[in-house]
Amino acid sequence: MNSHEKLIWILKRLGEPPYEMGVTELSREIGVSKSGTHKILKSLAEENLLVQNPSTRKYSLGPLIFRLGSVYSESKGIWEVSHAVMDSLAKETGTAVLIGIREGDDPILAYKMGTDENFIYQGQTGTRFPFNAGALGKLLTAFLPEERIRRILQTRSIEKKTPYTETDPDRLMEEYRRIRRLEYAVSIEENRVGAFGMAAPIRDRHGKVWACLSLVGPRETFTPDVVDNWLSLLRTGADEISYRLGFRGA
Repeated sequence: MNSHEKLIWILKRLGEPPYEMGVTELSREIGVSKSGTHKILKSLAEENLLVQNPSTRKYSLGPLIFRLGSVYSESKGIWEVSHAVMDSLAKETGTAVLIGIREGDDPILAYKMGTDENFIYQGQTGTRFPFNAGALGKLLTAFLPEERIRRILQTRSIEKKTPYTETDPDRLMEEYRRIRRLEYAVSIEENRVGAFGMAAPIRDRHGKVWACLSLVGPRETFTPDVVDNWLSLLRTGADEISYRLGFRGA
């Protein structure tokens, strides 16, 4: 990796658990000397892209990252147009309501909402979702071009998160095709034992799927008498957000 690639790698790595790491840990993972890693970290900290915890001496993402993320969010307009839909959906279903976005080829949890008495999804915003498990991750992957999906399946490790996670590339490809055809995804204990989720696509003004709306809750709450209704509410909510983002359909 050149210096720019190392810098980008460090920023992306600190956007994932445990979110705070020291020079030794980072240098070991990136395969660069401690002195070289420290030089990069110091440069990033000087620009407020990272901050160093004075007690642990470990680094985490800094305030400039937060500001840039806020600018991105506002420019996309996703939070402004979606939070009312998410709030209504959370109150109606008693589930956690998530917005996922795609960062490159990676599904990312962008926002989450749930009332105090409702199930609240424990994942941290900014977390990367597996491409093969969970409704949010599967849906955003499904709407990538097929050649990119094949490359992901061929080049990335396919993690088995639970006993119910699908890891066979051929079956996953069929699942992605089914999701595109039906325009929704369902997950039963694939990413987390005991959880059920569903997701519907959000389209931009050009019709491109770059985000999704998702419900997540305990599996026992997703009974046959509510699933069809909740799926209808979810799809209506995703369509409303798409419309507010400028998508007008065919």
